[in-house]
Amino acid sequence: MIMVSGYYGFHNLGDEAILAVLCQDLVDLGWSRQDILVLSQDPDQTRADHGVTALPRYDLRQILRRLGSTSFFLSGGGSLLQDVTSKRSIPYYLGLVEAALWRRVPVIMYGQGLGPVQSRTLRSWVGRAFRRSLACSVRDEGSLKFLLDLGISRETITLAADPVFQQTPLQGVRHDEKRLLLNLRPYRGWQEHRQIYLEYVRLWRSQGFSLEFVALGPGDAAMGRVLQEGCPELVVHHGLTLKTVAPIVSGANLFVSMRLHGLIFAVLHDCLPLGLVYDPKVAAISRQLNTPCLELADVQGLGREVVHVLGRAAEHRLNYRRALDVLQGAAMENRAMLARVLR
Repeated sequence: MIMVSGYYGFHNLGDEAILAVLCQDLVDLGWSRQDILVLSQDPDQTRADHGVTALPRYDLRQILRRLGSTSFFLSGGGSLLQDVTSKRSIPYYLGLVEAALWRRVPVIMYGQGLGPVQSRTLRSWVGRAFRRSLACSVRDEGSLKFLLDLGISRETITLAADPVFQQTPLQGVRHDEKRLLLNLRPYRGWQEHRQIYLEYVRLWRSQGFSLEFVALGPGDAAMGRVLQEGCPELVVHHGLTLKTVAPIVSGANLFVSMRLHGLIFAVLHDCLPLGLVYDPKVAAISRQLNTPCLELADVQGLGREVVHVLGRAAEHRLNYRRALDVLQGAAMENRAMLARVLR
């Protein structure tokens, strides 16, 4: 049995995509799906979506009991270890790591996107967890530097990319130049900015664009419905799965997304990405893809940035296609790391 901990069962498509790739890699490495035990907010849905065994993520009694028959504990992937969007994330995820180590279960840190971590105490705890882990992989240079600054040996860290880049990209997609996709996630400045978004949605609609709001995680759909009230022509896609999101993104010309995996879904479906930076990880993925992004403090300039991206579409597509080739190879390093330690 291998126990997997992450932000699973919250109906966040990015994290569910990570889990899908991870489970397939484990199967390819010889593990049965029934021997993959995922800690989930919605165990029934996780079992149905991924064909694995699942436990409630806060049922500590069951978790401790099952650790007794667990061969490996895997923590990841994604932005689990940060204290900006939540102060509870690090204590929860590293508490589970400590429990596994206490039960003498080898720990693997998988596909991690680390930081920011503002608390010195929590930074020290992160360093301690990685030093005691059997193996680890990180998804970007910023996360690598974070660990090096904590004194983690470079030889013990696998520099990879987000596991979702392992998915096969679509090629030869015909782009509907008038289809624009928008994703927003809850953030502190939403009330202040929502009129700006609404004005742009109305403007783009008046210019003949087909506008679709794509909810990728918790709270997104409510924001889309607020914009829809002011612009009834806006289509809001919610309740999406990994299967249903693909045909929505495919064929669109531009995807403006706050969520990191919205940008990854965009390039995997050959759609121009434009990141809205609410968190450093969005800027980091935009650098990896060599594509534009916009700080939320500059959201007033969103219309100008959209015109820029659409006006240089061929150049931006060439940039992210080249980057995608590199990132796909890097993403496979997550699997290579698992192969080394699990076999």
